[in-house]
Amino acid sequence: PVWAIGTGRAASGEVANRVLAEIIRPALAGLFDTPTAQQIRILYGGSVTAANAQEFFGQPEIDGALVGGA
Repeated sequence: PVWAIGTGRAASGEVANRVLAEIIRPALAGLFDTPTAQQIRILYGGSVTAANAQEFFGQPEIDGALVGGA
């Protein structure tokens, strides 16, 4: 999220997952098709640290993460 850039703040895993499920995947399905959208791997990259990484990795729509911050 924009508000996480350079702040050290991160969205919760639940919020990030909901954004992927309700906004990103449907947008990809509109560009391609639903089966293709489901095959595309999406990485989350909003202030993920060793301390909070597991919260993101446990979400069904998050396929990985970019650990670190801007």
